[in-house]
Amino acid sequence: MKSFRKKIISATLLISMIGNTAIACQQVEANTSHQQSQTTTQAKQSIKIALLLDTSNSMDGLIDQAKSQLWTIVNELATSKCNDDSKPALQIALYEYGNDRLPASEGHIRQVCTLTDDLDLISEKLFSLKTNGGNEYCGQVIETSLNQLEWGTNEADVKMIFIAGNEPFTQGNFFYKTACEHANKMV
Repeated sequence: MKSFRKKIISATLLISMIGNTAIACQQVEANTSHQQSQTTTQAKQSIKIALLLDTSNSMDGLIDQAKSQLWTIVNELATSKCNDDSKPALQIALYEYGNDRLPASEGHIRQVCTLTDDLDLISEKLFSLKTNGGNEYCGQVIETSLNQLEWGTNEADVKMIFIAGNEPFTQGNFFYKTACEHANKMV
């Protein structure tokens, strides 16, 4: 069986290539030779997503489209089913980055919401974000989400980071490839 341990999907303009997303979660079975007579255990499976949105001024004409695309992804994943036809727990976190209203000492990054299953709250917070300024540090916001969120250790969980912005990933002191390598090891 192929495992969906981790995914990082990123785009420099917008995540529009998602379209019809199908996620098949996997069952996790306790499979020890001395306990074959016991019932198979199944861990509750989750889809954990960090949405990272560039709220710098360069996104002025794109921010509404970016919010809409990110919300389309959330809605698509909310209808996902596991192989056993059960529904995985969906948790979303939201970050904004690149906004000059945010502290420079923290890389112009703010965790708007930690991982939560409250989609109404995520929607409210996502659609209320406004643009201002322009220091977009993609590598740093990816790394920040990795360090701040409780991703868990269930290998059957689907863990994704979606980053939407319109500037090169090379800005800032934290190299985005390093953050992506860290994500591959961590989640």
